[in-house]
Amino acid sequence: MHISWDEIQTIEALVRTGSVEAAGRELLLRHSSVSRRIAGLEARYGAVLFVRGSRLVPTPLAAEIALRAGSMRTQATEVAGLMTAEQRGRQQRVVITTSDVLAPLLFLALSTISPTQSVEVLVSDQEMALVPGRVDLALRPKHEPGGALRGRRLGRLRIGVYRRSSGTANWILPSSALRAKTSMQWWRFVPKDAPEAVLCDSLLGIRDACCAGLGLAAFPSFLAHGDPRLRLERELEGGPPLWLLAPAVREGARGLKGTHDALFRALRATEGAFAK
Repeated sequence: MHISWDEIQTIEALVRTGSVEAAGRELLLRHSSVSRRIAGLEARYGAVLFVRGSRLVPTPLAAEIALRAGSMRTQATEVAGLMTAEQRGRQQRVVITTSDVLAPLLFLALSTISPTQSVEVLVSDQEMALVPGRVDLALRPKHEPGGALRGRRLGRLRIGVYRRSSGTANWILPSSALRAKTSMQWWRFVPKDAPEAVLCDSLLGIRDACCAGLGLAAFPSFLAHGDPRLRLERELEGGPPLWLLAPAVREGARGLKGTHDALFRALRATEGAFAK
C-alpha cells in the first residue's frame, strides 16, 4: 500500500497542532476533509492513529510518523522555495536555440525588438529538445512540426547566388556532406563539378569565401544582409521552410508568448530573408 505525502502531512499537522480545525487551517482543508483523510488511513491500514475523546490523542504510531514527517516538512518547504525561485527565474528569461547558420538571422531579429525577458541563445547544429523551463523556443528549418511541438511557419528561406564584384567567376562548392543535407535542396541548381572550384564543408565558410572574392556561391540571402562586398547574381529555388517552434505546454506563459509574438514578427520582417 502507498501512503501519500498529503496523508503524512495531515498526521503531522494533527499531532503538532492538536486539533482538526487548526490542522485544517494550516493545510487549507475543511476540518471534515481532515477527519475523512485520517479515517480513511486508519481503515486502509487497520491501525488506530488517534484516540477520540474530548480531544484527539495521537497513538504512539501517529507520534512516530509525525516525528519523522517533521524533517520531511522542512525539506518540502525548501523544495517549494527552490521551485518558486526557478519559476521566477524562468519568467525573467527566455532560452532560444538555433543553428550556427540561422544564428545571424535570429540576432538580426532580436536587435529590432525589446523582449520583456532576458534572452539566452544556445547555438548548436544539434537539435535540442524543447523542454519547458529549459529551452523555450527554437528557430529551425523543418516540415510541419508534430508531437509536443507547436510552431509558426515563417516562410521559405530566400536563396541567392552571390559573388564579390571584384571576384572570380569560379564556384565555391559544398562538400558532399553539405550537399546531402535535406534542408539544403538548392544545391541541385549548383554544379557538382567546376574548374578551379573551391570546396567547403560549411555554409558560413562558403559565404566567407565568397566575401573574399574566391568565386560564386549559393547561400541564404540573410547571410549577405548589409554586406556591400556581395552582389546578388540570381535567386534559386529550394529554400527550406523555416519555423519558430515552442513546446505546447509553454504557449500559455504570458511573458514567453509576448516574446514569441514579437520575435515572429521581427523574423518575418527581416529584409530579403524569405522568398516571395
